[in-house]
Amino acid sequence: MYEKILEEAKKKDGIITTSDVEKMNYSRMTLTNMVKDGLLVREDSGIYLTQDADYDEFYIFQLKHPNAIFSHNTALYFFNKTERTPIKIDVTVHNTYNASSFGDTYVVYYVKKEILNMGVTEVVSPQGQKVKCYNLERTVCDIIKNTKNIDIETRNKAIKECIRDKSFDGNLMYEYSKKMGIYKKLSTMMEVLI
Repeated sequence: MYEKILEEAKKKDGIITTSDVEKMNYSRMTLTNMVKDGLLVREDSGIYLTQDADYDEFYIFQLKHPNAIFSHNTALYFFNKTERTPIKIDVTVHNTYNASSFGDTYVVYYVKKEILNMGVTEVVSPQGQKVKCYNLERTVCDIIKNTKNIDIETRNKAIKECIRDKSFDGNLMYEYSKKMGIYKKLSTMMEVLI
């Protein structure tokens, strides 16, 4: 039984969750016993790592907080649209979400539930795991809407990089800006940058 659980964890770079184990028809207590036997380390409630796991901060964070979406500078980082590695990790949650457990290494943005999932896509973290992040079009809207956490030069350069990307859809960006209430601000910014 332990071997099968460790095999499953190996497929996920050494990470296994209570949910994974229950899907395999094993008891949660099995994980507790594996921790006692030194086969797993408990990372957080419901999240366990093998001794040789590749720790992926982004993936672990989303396992803990599945409703949080990487955004702003962190999204730019995932898409290679900034030269800077983020000092703090930007995430967006809905405006009634309790993000008090995130810690001070995160910058939290709050939005209405109706637009939280607008523009969500999957990207691969630097350690190789799939995580949720906003697409380029939503990211441009986000950094135009929230200008306080990104300096002007970095912002303008990142926006230009995004717009030049072959996959970028300008019409989609404008559609998002209307739903976010920043259409006029975005239009003015585009006139200046293009």
